Amino acid sequence: MIEYKEISIIQINDLAKMYVDTFNSEPWNDKWTIKTAEKRLSQMINVEDFYGISAYKQGELCGMIVGSKEQFYDGVMFNIKEFCVKNGMRGHGIGSEIFKEFQRKLKASGVTEIILFTSRGDYTEHFYHKHGLESYNGLTFMGKQL
Repeated sequence: MIEYKEISIIQINDLAKMYVDTFNSEPWNDKWTIKTAEKRLSQMINVEDFYGISAYKQGELCGMIVGSKEQFYDGVMFNIKEFCVKNGMRGHGIGSEIFKEFQRKLKASGVTEIILFTSRGDYTEHFYHKHGLESYNGLTFMGKQL
């Protein structure tokens, strides 16, 4: 059974450790440090209308999902900024359980839509398709290195 806690700044170190371990591994192969991960998570936690949950299985941190609510003219969207499941625990349905619980909590709070950016064609896109999210063809995520 998974237990959930609303994320607060006091969890930052444990969340940052999992974040670094997760995103510095396949398929992302990023180069996060505890310091940079703590800064990123702190920035997300400290915005207006932040919401996030951490998930624990037998007392062990196994995942988190974070983001913030954004008001639009026709309802409240939730922008998922980060979602990860601890290495060694992916592929066993834990991510799906966390995502379902998160959607339930968002809906109960009045959120009408979830949005996020993820890698196209990556297994992360497949995960979200499996849970009913669609790739919006009218939008694209673009960038330029300076």
